[in-house]
Amino acid sequence: MANVDAPCGFQPWRHMSGGVIRANGYKITSAYAANIFSGDAVVATSGYLAVATASSAGLLGIFAGCQYRASDGSIVYSPYWPTTTATLGSEDAVGFVYDDPNIIYRAQTSDDAAFVLATHNMTLCDLVSTHTGSTVTGQSKQELLVGTTGDEQFLLLQMVDEPGNAVGNWAKVECRIKDSRTSSSYSA
Repeated sequence: MANVDAPCGFQPWRHMSGGVIRANGYKITSAYAANIFSGDAVVATSGYLAVATASSAGLLGIFAGCQYRASDGSIVYSPYWPTTTATLGSEDAVGFVYDDPNIIYRAQTSDDAAFVLATHNMTLCDLVSTHTGSTVTGQSKQELLVGTTGDEQFLLLQMVDEPGNAVGNWAKVECRIKDSRTSSSYSA
């Protein structure tokens, strides 16, 4: 049975030591000019969150929603950061990020290269950030590109053991961020 093409970004799947999976707060600048969806890989740039791309180095973690004061003063909790959102008095928003380097994520591989168990388990792979997430659900559509030798942002650990998941295109896999960049100097 062929896998279904249903990218949903990077979902926290388990913790390597059995620990609790928590998100930490980081700053998003008011009117940041890109959507950041839940499940998107993010980086820290000049002390602020930014959505990661296929060439981003030093991933901070995975976005888990945000909180900000809208221009009318109301507090907004959102599963994604809507591009160019103006906050009250241009104050910073708070973006929540899964930044623990011991978190294992569930993600989908792309159709650019078929996932082969013997070839791709325990290999490095790149982020595919060309799909736009959903402004209805706030969910990311980022996925992994297996068999690459570019920036290699993720370590692909193994295939997710679930019904309907098979080797090939759009396989669901477990992965972790290769070089997680966590530091209290980035916190909000």
